Amino acid sequence: MSSSFSLTEATPQITQIARSIVFGVDKGGVGKTSLAANVAGQAAAAGYKTLIIDLDPVGALHNDLGYDKEDGSRLFDALRKGRPLPIIENIRPNLDVVPGGADLRDLQGILFARGQAPMEAFASLISASLGAIADPYDLIIIDTPPGDPWIAEGALCVATALVIPARPDDGTLDAVENTAKKFMRARHFNPDLRLAGAVMFGIGGASRRIARQTRERLTETLGEAAPVFETRIRYMETAAVDSRRRGMLIHELSPAVEESVKQRFTAFKSGKSVEDDKALLATDVGNLAKEYTSLTREIFTRLMEIEAEVNHD
Repeated sequence: MSSSFSLTEATPQITQIARSIVFGVDKGGVGKTSLAANVAGQAAAAGYKTLIIDLDPVGALHNDLGYDKEDGSRLFDALRKGRPLPIIENIRPNLDVVPGGADLRDLQGILFARGQAPMEAFASLISASLGAIADPYDLIIIDTPPGDPWIAEGALCVATALVIPARPDDGTLDAVENTAKKFMRARHFNPDLRLAGAVMFGIGGASRRIARQTRERLTETLGEAAPVFETRIRYMETAAVDSRRRGMLIHELSPAVEESVKQRFTAFKSGKSVEDDKALLATDVGNLAKEYTSLTREIFTRLMEIEAEVNHD
């Protein structure tokens, strides 16, 4: 599924990219990159050819996936010159990455110098550069920054759907409202864009009351535009630290955690100690891995619903 539309007579045509999902919210520290990376990894592990694009100038995605950090210059050059996005292939089986970095911010000054509105111009650039490489992929996930609104809104202008991460605090819930406004502005240029839903992130496994209240507030904010996904991703700081120290996704970390626990127990029985720099902090991430699997299934189900909606319209 794809649709084409023009921003203005003077602006290049923009094409929506099929099965492309933006993970975005107008606030940092809400699990956006963790969600994007782990959903991409789960989809790839299930056999779907997946591409994840880091449009955040911070470029933190490399921590989750374990590749060398880049400065964003390759992405900057590709967009500026209208070339295909730079891909690191086979980060995992079926999983490719477009690395981000700080140089991406320099693009805004160039667009202003050309007298172009950055959001609209960036949308046309990402459309051309992503469109050149999109065909082989079953799923494209775009991680966007909490700042630099021209990047996030430009990405929405080419996307199929938006997933909004949300933590259970007033600041995040206010950010959800601001993100919904960006979504509506992007729909002016991309009428087939849909709100896939919101996912509750960082809620304790036993915090049922907090989860219920957060779900109610999100549902009130979003109305009938999109669901709040049934799956919520629990808060587990030790798993987050272990994951990024080792460049492993949660479902990859799970067997390593089990082995680490066995080693600790064996060392304890023999009166020895495990070296701190080798030991993992988490003791069980199995349920967290299952939550990411469940969320990925929900997102795919929602994507199929969106495709049916758009094709019916």
